[in-house]
Amino acid sequence: MIIHCTKKLAAKLPDVSDVALDEVNPLGSWHANIYTIQNHDCIIFCHDKTRFALFIAGLTKAHFANLDYYFQDLFANNQ
Repeated sequence: MIIHCTKKLAAKLPDVSDVALDEVNPLGSWHANIYTIQNHDCIIFCHDKTRFALFIAGLTKAHFANLDYYFQDLFANNQ
């Protein structure tokens, strides 16, 4: 799965690739943006083809190191 991030979100993530990657995962590719709501970091993910959106609120610095895990957990629990 590839998550395309805004520059603001990429600055908070530890491993961001500058090179365009080929998509081979069945989950497809997603876009993500970070928002601050009442001093809490929140991320919204949007699937490129279906426009299905996922929202994670109240992230801390430790959450950004494992963002892939939290995204997959949120995606699995939304079905």
